[in-house]
Amino acid sequence: MKKLVIGFLMAAMASFAMADNVIIERSWTDGLNGGKDGDGVLMKYGKTINKNLEADFQYQTIQTDGTKSMSTRLEAGVIPSYNIGSIKVYARTVLGEKYNTTGNFTYASIEPGVIIPLGGGFSTRIGYRYRDAIDSVKFADRTNTWRAGLRYDFDNQNAVNLRFDRVRGDQTQNIIALSYIRSF
Repeated sequence: MKKLVIGFLMAAMASFAMADNVIIERSWTDGLNGGKDGDGVLMKYGKTINKNLEADFQYQTIQTDGTKSMSTRLEAGVIPSYNIGSIKVYARTVLGEKYNTTGNFTYASIEPGVIIPLGGGFSTRIGYRYRDAIDSVKFADRTNTWRAGLRYDFDNQNAVNLRFDRVRGDQTQNIIALSYIRSF
């Protein structure tokens, strides 16, 4: 497990030198129906392969409020996209590994969505993510997430994004995330 984590982090750090964008995010989780609240951080490195394909590496960790319990996810994703007029249609596909106090497991997700420019540097992103453990019999990680975000681009290199996630399934929670995006 340590070799996998070290290998992933080395690949992520190497990709930083070649990254087209870096995202740093802070999130707040509201556990519903008796679920636990939590605080998270995320770092993502993105690379444009061509005008219709991107790839990314992502590291995310969340700590449950009032405990020392942590959950960490390492992901690699590909994002094919297509422009229909001014609207961008995308589908992020991910393979990842989740680590927590009880062990680790592999999962996959797919997130189709749209990015709609609003004018004045603003855009909105609306998407749906389905995520599940590869071994879904042994590990409970199936979620259906509706997400909506509002992004503001200060210029061609700096942007901020505010996102809301409605997560339902093996976890029931709402998440608010604030991120800074730096493009190179």
